[in-house]
Amino acid sequence: MPNPLRTCLEVVVSIAEEAPLIFSSVAEGKSRAKGKSKSEGKTKAAGKDTRKLKDKGAKFNPLEAHAIPRSATRNAKTGEETVLVSKGLLPNGYFRPLKDVYPGKKERIPKLAHGLDAVVQKEGVHWLKNPETQQYNFPEYLEHIPKVEDFAFDRLPGFVPSSQDKGMLKFAKRSQSRFAGSTSSLTGILTQIYLLLSEERYVNISNLSTDFESAPRFFTPGQRIPTSVILHYNNGVYLTDYDDERDESTEEIILLPMGILLEKFFTLPKETFDKFRKEYTGNDYPSLHDTHRYAQHEKFLMRAQLDCRDDRLPGTGVFDIKTRAISEIRHDVYNYTNYTDCKIDSLTGRSGSFEREYYDMIRSAFLEYSFQARIGNMDGIFVAYHNVAQIFGFQYISLREMDLRLFGREGAGQRVFLRCVALMELLYREIAKCFPRKSVKATFEKRQGVVRAWVEPLVNPDPDADAPVAELQLSLKNIVHGREERGHNAVFSSLPWSVQWSIERSMESQEKIRRNRDRAYARQMAIASSLSATHNESG
Repeated sequence: MPNPLRTCLEVVVSIAEEAPLIFSSVAEGKSRAKGKSKSEGKTKAAGKDTRKLKDKGAKFNPLEAHAIPRSATRNAKTGEETVLVSKGLLPNGYFRPLKDVYPGKKERIPKLAHGLDAVVQKEGVHWLKNPETQQYNFPEYLEHIPKVEDFAFDRLPGFVPSSQDKGMLKFAKRSQSRFAGSTSSLTGILTQIYLLLSEERYVNISNLSTDFESAPRFFTPGQRIPTSVILHYNNGVYLTDYDDERDESTEEIILLPMGILLEKFFTLPKETFDKFRKEYTGNDYPSLHDTHRYAQHEKFLMRAQLDCRDDRLPGTGVFDIKTRAISEIRHDVYNYTNYTDCKIDSLTGRSGSFEREYYDMIRSAFLEYSFQARIGNMDGIFVAYHNVAQIFGFQYISLREMDLRLFGREGAGQRVFLRCVALMELLYREIAKCFPRKSVKATFEKRQGVVRAWVEPLVNPDPDADAPVAELQLSLKNIVHGREERGHNAVFSSLPWSVQWSIERSMESQEKIRRNRDRAYARQMAIASSLSATHNESG
């Protein structure tokens, strides 16, 4: 016999899950409850809250008093003294696909050359040269990679950070967006939020050979690395740039320019590509332009570069080009010349195989690749496997396949992505309140069951003292069809999925907040120094 109480609860939940976003800051919620206007409630609450904090001898000088609630509690997950600044529910019915603000001019998106479009049409690995017959499946010209030092990068359009992208600011204003950023600056934040949302769900490697039966299924340290950005305030819009302040090495990583070179190598005819070699002294090389999609979620504008297209693919037909160096080079990138004799010589196996590189990508890159593709409304990624000197083969990996590997089933990725984006925007709202209308630096890290965000002004208002730092803590609960559910199950489920969230601000001393932040910096640098440019290759 069905439980009438549970049946009633599920009916209520099903209605709530189709409701609009439930969002409130703590101070606003209290003022409304008293029947006061929003502005009046904020003003009075602000004064009262500030007085109470002063009476307590508060350890944190509130930067925006109306955002500070009346009492502090101890966070059960972190054990730190915090105050709740906002909370709410993201109901299942709230989530909508990103909205095009500017989809990019399709005719300007390049296509693959040299017959490489065959890779996109057939799943699996495509050898450049068949190891059994020694016959080339694609032009022999592609086998040997041109040297980076011989390529004229100055003839190509350079990367434009969000803060310098006039188009981004224009589209943000036009779409009334408050926040903006590119895939390169946002995917690290989305990754930290996903680790919290999913409780670091293990990846699915059931399609691999028996050589990988006992292989680790958790994400690599490179996926857990704290991520830092700068939010540049410009006339009402916060534009997000990647913060490379703690990237200690001044030596250029070979894989970065290599990825740019190979994009052109795969999409330009040989006679056109040759005009971008330094040895070519003519002035008739073509003027190339990057194409971007600008898409919006609520008040957040996102930009993605559109690398390539094949009109036979579903949807937009657009896909990303990724260049994947063999593991020996990725793990010792500054000494890459020691490994140019290492090759991929088999389809499967724990070493020297395409399968090994595919396995590594699942754990170290698929999550960010899938976020990038969804921001760009792409179908998947085209991967070229190489050792810096030689190309071994190619593979097309669709978003559907990445969903299966990451989340356990096809179709789960869009649900995950939209929840991560919504939570990122909620965090940005509170970050903007820490130092209103100022450019800030922010570092994000998933740790101890929360995502922490350390926020400080980009320009220290008092050069003679340490810059003030605010610490925010995002906590979540997954609600699947009316029941609280573990993150790894929520990610896999196809049932209605809501997310209950709260954001707290640390009330610990500035000394302790800085110590927490500095430990995150130390972890960031330690992981970065032990890795190569695994996540910074083409795309």
